[in-house]
Amino acid sequence: AVLRELSKYDLKCVLLEKEPDIAIGTTKANSAILHAGFDAPTGSLKAITNVRGNALYHELQNELDLDIKWTGSLVAATTDEEMQTLQELLQRGKKNGVEGLQILSKEEVLKQEPNLTTVKGALWAPSAGVCWPFGAAIAFAQCAVQNG
Repeated sequence: AVLRELSKYDLKCVLLEKEPDIAIGTTKANSAILHAGFDAPTGSLKAITNVRGNALYHELQNELDLDIKWTGSLVAATTDEEMQTLQELLQRGKKNGVEGLQILSKEEVLKQEPNLTTVKGALWAPSAGVCWPFGAAIAFAQCAVQNG
């Protein structure tokens, strides 16, 4: 991804890979989650990069033909104490700039996930998703090569 960005400029760049192919190292252990950004401490670099990175993947999906499923994410609560934690995550997420966050009632959660029978509610983050990490790495590298 860094090489792709650098390839937009009149620079001479090279991608060095320790392994026989790209996406074999850390990328193969990637969880593939495109986090919304509600969990990171407000104002932290992680919060800023989670929210910005999520937005970038939304922008790049069509441009690079990335295999992304925008599933959204649910953080389920089963106790009143956990419901309070969801409120804290909601406020933190809003401060971090995550759009669309909301607390869902038990009934609303069960419409999306009927197997969560002991749930009291959940935090819904519609901007979250999952991607194919190998495909993303290859798409970034191919774009860099095509840019020269």
